[in-house]
Amino acid sequence: MNRLCLLSIALVICGWQLAAAAELDYAAADPALKLVVLDSSPTESFLAVRADTAGRLFVGGREALFVYEPDDQGGYHARRELYRFPNHTWVYDIAVRGDDLYVMTVSALYVIRGGVTKREGLTPQRLIWGVPLGHVHQCFHGLAWGPEGDLYLSMGDPVWYYGDFSRPDHWGHWTFFSQPEGTKTPYTGVGGVFRCRPDGTRFQVVSRGLRNSCGLVFDQHWNLFTNDNDHESMATEYVPGRLNHVTPHSYFSWPRGWMPSKTPDRADLLETLNPSLGRFVPVGQSYYNNTLLPEAYRNNLLVARWCTRAVTRYPLEHHGATFHAEEQPLLIGQNHARPVGVAVGRGGRIFVTISFMAHNENSPVYKSDLVMITRADDPSTHPFEPYEATEAAPEQLFTELSHQDWSRREVAHVELLRRGGELLKTDAAARLEEVDLEDPAARHLVWLAAAGASDQAAEAIALVAQHSISDDLRLQSLRALTEYPELGASPELFLHSLDDPNPQVQHAAVLAFFGLDTFVPEAVNDGPARSKDTYLRQAATLLLAEKAGVTTFERMCRVSDSATRLAGVLAAGFKLTLPPTGVPIPEALPLDALRTEDAYVIQFADATIDLRQHGRIGNFTVADHWRLGAHTPEQERLFELLVQMLGDKSEAIRLQAAHFLYLLNDPRSEPLVSKVTALSEERRLISAPLQIIRKLWLAGPFDDRGQGFDCVHPPEQGPVDPGARYTVDGREITWQPAASDPQLYDLERIFGRGDGQSYYGYCRLESAKRQRILLLVGSDDGVRVWRNAQLVWTNDALRGALPYQDAIFLELEPGSNDLLVRVRNVDGAAGLYLHTRTMSDVISVLPEPVGADNLAVRLRDAAAGGQQDVVPAAFLEIDWSEAAAQGNAENGRKLFQTIGCAKCHAVETNAAALGGPSLAGAAQRFTVPYLVESILLPSKQISPVFKATVIQTTDGVQATGLVVGETAERIELVLLDTKKVEIAKDKIEARELRELSPMPQGVVKQPDELRDILAYLLAGARQ
Repeated sequence: MNRLCLLSIALVICGWQLAAAAELDYAAADPALKLVVLDSSPTESFLAVRADTAGRLFVGGREALFVYEPDDQGGYHARRELYRFPNHTWVYDIAVRGDDLYVMTVSALYVIRGGVTKREGLTPQRLIWGVPLGHVHQCFHGLAWGPEGDLYLSMGDPVWYYGDFSRPDHWGHWTFFSQPEGTKTPYTGVGGVFRCRPDGTRFQVVSRGLRNSCGLVFDQHWNLFTNDNDHESMATEYVPGRLNHVTPHSYFSWPRGWMPSKTPDRADLLETLNPSLGRFVPVGQSYYNNTLLPEAYRNNLLVARWCTRAVTRYPLEHHGATFHAEEQPLLIGQNHARPVGVAVGRGGRIFVTISFMAHNENSPVYKSDLVMITRADDPSTHPFEPYEATEAAPEQLFTELSHQDWSRREVAHVELLRRGGELLKTDAAARLEEVDLEDPAARHLVWLAAAGASDQAAEAIALVAQHSISDDLRLQSLRALTEYPELGASPELFLHSLDDPNPQVQHAAVLAFFGLDTFVPEAVNDGPARSKDTYLRQAATLLLAEKAGVTTFERMCRVSDSATRLAGVLAAGFKLTLPPTGVPIPEALPLDALRTEDAYVIQFADATIDLRQHGRIGNFTVADHWRLGAHTPEQERLFELLVQMLGDKSEAIRLQAAHFLYLLNDPRSEPLVSKVTALSEERRLISAPLQIIRKLWLAGPFDDRGQGFDCVHPPEQGPVDPGARYTVDGREITWQPAASDPQLYDLERIFGRGDGQSYYGYCRLESAKRQRILLLVGSDDGVRVWRNAQLVWTNDALRGALPYQDAIFLELEPGSNDLLVRVRNVDGAAGLYLHTRTMSDVISVLPEPVGADNLAVRLRDAAAGGQQDVVPAAFLEIDWSEAAAQGNAENGRKLFQTIGCAKCHAVETNAAALGGPSLAGAAQRFTVPYLVESILLPSKQISPVFKATVIQTTDGVQATGLVVGETAERIELVLLDTKKVEIAKDKIEARELRELSPMPQGVVKQPDELRDILAYLLAGARQ
């Protein structure tokens, strides 16, 4: 393959020559298809690909834009460079219109006039720019021509890293610059979809709330689709990835939420096409509806999935006002072969760019291939019908609109719009009146006639919208009448369409009212706003939020119908918490700085520009601005309404109101929000996966002396030490490990009959984060439960043991959580069942016995094993319980800060999680010997959720420590010397978990330091 890469640079390449010469790292998933390799480059890093009607291929890479001219033998001439942009520009997508090339780079949209056919003297003109350079993976991405002739643009979130993700919300603010030169559009949002005229004028926001939308494509019915990269470092919240149907005014909620399947109690979220995509790193996207390939490939979205080394396809199926699509493979890669671009051309063949990358990198130089997918029986000449769209006669273009292949119809549609004039005003309108409803041209002629804006067209389109038996033509007509208000469609027409039997038509009717100078009709409140269809409901409630007032929402929230009350809450919440786009942020409200200088200073093809010199730019959260800004009377009424709805009888409504109020972090509502969300959490836990606690330390029996639970036994009189020995009535009781059989701990079998006696079970629950879990207990007879030495449950029952008799909600701290259970047996059999239900992973472990009697031995053994520098002799003979009692807690607090403990460990119950195990309530949770060993020998007993990570960087540096933060681009690590560092993921060569504690060894140098730290922890420490 390497030899062929070299040949591809020097020779005119025929695809079959390459394919025959070497075995590829990728293949077609369908034996009815074959691959033809067209080119390979070791350094150009191919990414974007686009075809035109003449069969040319335009390919963009890290810096360069290339053209491949078709030869007369079915292949392509060697690539030719058209233009080379500055380093790290990345050509993400290309669009063709007439003789012009539109080039989307990470930071700007350019047009290259004449670029389709000219080969010398090409100069890009910057049309749209202004987005900060958060990362080369996160800014501008996709291009697609819309039915009205506008160019649609997709963009990722350049400030994806910002904010406190325990209360996820953030917004970026900057200014977009468009045409004519100097036109400014303030923008508040994250990733989104936009549109502009072909000359760069009339820049508009289409949709917001996307994390990293890359590909962008319309289907044959002018439905718009994009993909959205998941947030891998927060998989519980933002995985799987999303395949989204984009509609005007839609809001996709990143980072406030992701999809209904992740948070089913959220009514503000939109469905995705497929909620089961798993880890999703999509790049290019296309659409296939041509006749060359088999029937199964028609009406399919195509996505280049870098993560799974595949091009996947998604047959579209109507689902209410949106779509569902199951995933099927098209091209499968292996080893380092990862598809990044996909396009349709040359008579219905599919073109793919493939990167060769071992892992994710920042701005890599990688080997790349250009590949064609075609039928297995396709002749070597790969025949098709080429023509120059700019030279085609009008009649040919109108004829093309009836072609069965979407790729041909789309080009003819765009070309007719480009020519405009009488072709649209007269010809298109006349043809619309005569066209057969089954002719694919009909949906094109609706739009072309609308663009002509003649009286004849206005009348014809209005008739189609009201009376056509075709769902699709009614849909296209409503959309066209909305797009062109000069056609004079009456509000009554749109009002009538709200009752259309087709949900997409209803949705289009709702969207029409955004542009009408009229009140929102009651039919919107009574219909779409109450719908369970997420697209209808969101569009209607966003419309209400924009055009109605708080009095309307108050009225909606008073009715008996729960769907109407929910709509009122959604509208009120959107109005209160969604910052408007297109208006400047008031100077009185601060913006936080972007995290790097590079984000502000952008090198374009024609200039280097500091965005700070052209307008305000930065980040904020709604909670920040709510706290600092003055509230209008309307805002206060909206706030009061949402607080009131926290008491609604419908849980769905309570939770929706709680979501919006949570975004504000207002002390007036926080206690109520916490109460509502806690109740919801408990409900979700009831249906979470069930796990058995299979191993316990057991101790007993202890004679209750006829006092029941009033008789207090040694295990509950302080931190549990499984190495402890208790002398009771002249006999010794110790802890012993036991396993359930299969779910029951049969205490009578293990200990013998024990009437009027108690038994104790003990284990640790390890959690990577603070979370609530459900503990399910069954016992014979009564039971008590302690979590971290706090009594949380008592049921002094007389019963036989059955699973799930008591349901107990427990709050776990990050790290180790001690679980102690007492079973009080009255008479006869004695037994215990323990199960958990959790939303995130919790691991049950048995801690090793570490007591005063064996601590010195364990420390000496470590010293004998070569760790003398970790455990000097001065530490070995001290009675640490006595020493801790005499320590200086204030000095211990200072040491806890200065030697780095506080970087990872919280010491207050409600403190923010810092990445390491919580030490809150240490005096009640941990014995002194356990704390001593954990500090002096941190790797002796390692929490399974807090193992060290070892990272090898590409420049040969090795770093070992605790991962305390991670985004898609970087890892935050606390090293063994307690320094906190950030490592870019594109610099990581290898990463692995080790059976090693990330806590530094030897950080405590003197016995008196350890004495004082123990005193601090055991004194109920306060930072």
